[in-house]
Amino acid sequence: LTKTGEHDAHWKNVAGADGRFSPSHVEVPILQGSKKWGAVEICFRPLDSGNWLSFISDPFLRLVAFVTCASLFAVWLYLRRILQMLDPAAVIPKHVRETLDTLAEGVLVLDKNQRIVLANQAFSRTVGKTAEQLQGRLARDIDWTEPQSNKRPTDLPWARALADGNLHKGSMLGLRNGSEGPRTLMVNSTCIKDDKGRSRGVLVTFDDVTAVEQKNQQLSTMLSELQTSRDEIHRQNADLQALASRDPMTGCFNRRAFFEQFETHWIAFQRYQTPTSCIMVDVDHFKSVNDTHGHSTGDQVLQKVAAALQAAVREGDIVCRYGGEEFCVLLPHLEITEAAQAAERYRRAIASLIFPNLTITASLGVSSTAYEAASPQELLDQADKCLYVAKRNGRNQVVRYDAVPADLVVDETKASRTSTPCESEPDVSIPFHAVIALTSALGYRDTLTAEHSRRVADLCVLAAAGIMSQSESYVLEVAAQLHDIGKLGVPDAILLKPGPLTTEEWEVMGTHDRIGVEIISAAFSSPALTAIVRTHHAWFGGNPRDPNLPTGENIPVGARILAIADAYDAMVSDRVYRQGRAPEAAFAELRKCAGKQFDPELVERFVAVIGSHDQSRNSPRMNVSKQAALRIGVQIERLAEALDTQNLPDLTAMAGRLAATAQREGVLEIAQLATDLQRTAASEKDLLAVVELTTDLLKVCRSTQTAYLNSQLPPQENLVSA
Repeated sequence: LTKTGEHDAHWKNVAGADGRFSPSHVEVPILQGSKKWGAVEICFRPLDSGNWLSFISDPFLRLVAFVTCASLFAVWLYLRRILQMLDPAAVIPKHVRETLDTLAEGVLVLDKNQRIVLANQAFSRTVGKTAEQLQGRLARDIDWTEPQSNKRPTDLPWARALADGNLHKGSMLGLRNGSEGPRTLMVNSTCIKDDKGRSRGVLVTFDDVTAVEQKNQQLSTMLSELQTSRDEIHRQNADLQALASRDPMTGCFNRRAFFEQFETHWIAFQRYQTPTSCIMVDVDHFKSVNDTHGHSTGDQVLQKVAAALQAAVREGDIVCRYGGEEFCVLLPHLEITEAAQAAERYRRAIASLIFPNLTITASLGVSSTAYEAASPQELLDQADKCLYVAKRNGRNQVVRYDAVPADLVVDETKASRTSTPCESEPDVSIPFHAVIALTSALGYRDTLTAEHSRRVADLCVLAAAGIMSQSESYVLEVAAQLHDIGKLGVPDAILLKPGPLTTEEWEVMGTHDRIGVEIISAAFSSPALTAIVRTHHAWFGGNPRDPNLPTGENIPVGARILAIADAYDAMVSDRVYRQGRAPEAAFAELRKCAGKQFDPELVERFVAVIGSHDQSRNSPRMNVSKQAALRIGVQIERLAEALDTQNLPDLTAMAGRLAATAQREGVLEIAQLATDLQRTAASEKDLLAVVELTTDLLKVCRSTQTAYLNSQLPPQENLVSA
């Protein structure tokens, strides 16, 4: 008997019919001949476990299950394909589809899986596919991009609408390969809900804003370019303003800029009691230099003297070419002793200058606020009195105010025959900042008149030298700058008229004298100033049209000088309707009217002084293109500021004013561009065109300013380094 494994354990529970056989236990007899010799007992694992798992493990059933599942999957794929080929838009009424096709905007109706149920004709044209080709596709599979980019979007607006059930407006998408190339679309998405509020899909509209975006991009580029040009214009305007404040020959401050600076320091002195000193400098025997060596040598002398003064002063000191060969130095925060020491240093610096066949010296007068000057002009008078003493005592020396006798009378013959009672003690309390404000207002209204007034003021200062004190000369200079201020009350149609005025227009223009007197009388407490402006139209021999005005030497001397200078500049200045006269012809006309309209003695003095001064060398007058650079620069900057705020009415008005200015100046390119800008801005339809024209205007203005600066800055630089 041989046994293997656990035979007894598995065999002992045999339950066959004969006690030996069952579905899992089999006994096979072994015979020897006809007799049973032995038996082989075999145990099997039961084929049936007796539960439902045994049923699943049946191979046949497994085969049936596999075939069934595969068939169902194949049917699902087939039905899916068939359903995609069906027209889901058939559930949308025909009249609704036709209505959607009439819209200019693209429209998509998506199901809740974001598949396209309906696409109208506008959307089909935009993407370059038919509605049939789009139906059943996922909306995200269209070639979308982020705006102004090739990057695929990660957040689609209709997906957000489906997610939160809200309306999403104004989303931007790009379309890479539309029927007309890349497009930019503005997308609005709203969720479609059933009666129970459940999301059933989404309605999406697409507005093609490609042209608008392109214009916006162009506008952004132009605005950036405009800002660059505006910054350059602002910088060049600052350069022009700096040049306008400087004497063109010497590079020192001119009188107007000097008075403005002086008043600022005077206010600081009054408020904080900080000392301020003033030095008047006069080149000795300068007239003989011009007469003997010529005006070119005289110019070189003035330039080198100015350079020596500028090199010797402290930072913050102010050097002014006060007139002719006379300079003035303002020294803030210095007492008289330190100022006198500085003046001696200036005297030695000037005496050390080397010229061929020529020796140059200077006389200097020094005063300070310690000597109770009531105004800046009185302080200048004190320094001028010291200068007079220095020249009388032999020149080439410094004299300070505390060394001058209190009872000294400077040049007893000066103005004694021509001064009127109101000028004998001139009221010099005229704040120069107020003068600047009024002249700026006039310049904004009419730049030609403002420049005429500045030129007349320069002529008056030259003519008054030697016959009026510094304070009297200052009052005259202010009167000349403001003598036409009444034109602020004249209508633009008359004031800015390019041609000759009619009789009626001259009557209106004639009222500006009365308006000017009223403005000056109200603005300043200066009887002398008011008297000069009120009487500067008085005739020396009497005007029959206005017999109430004074005559002869009863007219203030300042008014007589102003009348001559005003007439002279009007004659030599160009107008649109006529060419200016030559100086010699203007002198002849003045002499012709001497004794009747003008003081004959002052006419001869004016002719002698202005003729010898050589206006072509020293006058700040400029040619037409340079005038245009100065006048147009400020106007174009204001125009750009109006564009910044998109104030088209102001922009229109400023463009019209600029066009008139450029037309008068003969700058036809700017005049035409400004006219086009005025017309375009008035229509208020195309901001891009407005920006483009403004940019072109700034470019032309920059080139005009650059030409002016290039012609002016190198001489200034050479002068400073001389």
